[in-house]
Amino acid sequence: MVVHVQKCQKCLSNNLKNILSRKAGQADRVYVQCQDCNEFVASYKIAPLGYYHHGKGFESFLRGVHRSGEFMSGRRVKHLFEKRKSGAIESFQKVLKLLEARDEEE
Repeated sequence: MVVHVQKCQKCLSNNLKNILSRKAGQADRVYVQCQDCNEFVASYKIAPLGYYHHGKGFESFLRGVHRSGEFMSGRRVKHLFEKRKSGAIESFQKVLKLLEARDEEE
């Protein structure tokens, strides 16, 4: 796994803001803006069921299911949510460890 902390290409700041844009019938999109120089840094399309807001839990996941247009049973949705939640927490912990190791090397 490669870990990268995004920085502004103009001023090299990592003080960035993610702006989430949603439009019916289209993939959610994230625009990244530098908070120090206001430069546009990047944009990302989010895959169906790709957005999960940890602080909002199951409701956030259900909105993603709804936007994907896919119909699923309640059990399947619950199973996918639990899998996504635990996977996101585990992946986040791994990323933090990799960042810590990288910072120690520098």
